[in-house]
Amino acid sequence: MSELMFENALRASRAYALFESDMRRGQGHTYMIVSPDDDAVESFFKLAGARIFCENGNACFACSECRRVLHKTHADVFELNAERTNLKVAQISALLSSVYVRSLSGKKVYFIQRADLMNDQSQNKLLKTIEEPPEDVTFFLGVANERSMLETVRSRSRKIYIEAFDADVIKREMLALGFDEERSAIAAAGSEGMLGKALKIAKSEDYARLYALALDVLTKLNRSSDVATLDLAIAGDKDKLEDFLDVLSIIVRDMILSKRDPELVASKHIAGKLSELADGFSERALGEIPMLINEARKKLKLNVNALATVDSLLFSILEVKFKWQK
Repeated sequence: MSELMFENALRASRAYALFESDMRRGQGHTYMIVSPDDDAVESFFKLAGARIFCENGNACFACSECRRVLHKTHADVFELNAERTNLKVAQISALLSSVYVRSLSGKKVYFIQRADLMNDQSQNKLLKTIEEPPEDVTFFLGVANERSMLETVRSRSRKIYIEAFDADVIKREMLALGFDEERSAIAAAGSEGMLGKALKIAKSEDYARLYALALDVLTKLNRSSDVATLDLAIAGDKDKLEDFLDVLSIIVRDMILSKRDPELVASKHIAGKLSELADGFSERALGEIPMLINEARKKLKLNVNALATVDSLLFSILEVKFKWQK
């Protein structure tokens, strides 16, 4: 198993191919790595850093230079905001204090996680350096929300987008991390293409339980008398209700896809079950359920009683199921 989390997926990504191509043409001074997946960005930083310093020129993770990058002990690699919190001017100033100090290896790399959490003053402080950086310095800015960055910073950065990963790719990464087949498949289905989110799901005992509960609800919800039993099972765990709604949305989305294009179903480990469930609903009915789930989310945010919210949702699902029968 690779010591770099998500290495195979990232090496095969279009983002890394673009960076590799850039390295061959001429390494830039500032890169903006754009993705809402903070964990993938962090691993991409390490992969890119290893590629820059690698003794073999390929991010081998076997040479001493790669090992130092991987374990965050390289003297010419600097990292800021591993906690991914708001960044202050003083933190940027402290980081930049080493920029003009001669490097030991002939090059220096600066990684800033969630650079989009810098305010304008902090970004302007950084801008002064990236406008005229020392020859041996490269900055990597991890950005979830590109619009939060000043145009002047964006225009001086080479942007690389880490695109959403296919469910099959994510499942393989979870399997490589040691999760079993079912948990890896569930994590991939709920990941929305993000490796970091998949990892959190795979680690969560609650998520697997909620996934099974959501399937159970859609299977057993056939008449009004079923609601009383099912809503108690759901609303009994108020703290996890929003997570349950997320899982329900994912399953309903897959049920819709099972009718339109089964190849696109994310939860391939239960494709047959999803197809069977979907047969009990018209496509029109399934199309309305996500809107009902969103209404339930709004009620929760307005502090509407959890049991009443679930009760209303289940009755509404039943209503559209029978209103739009095939």
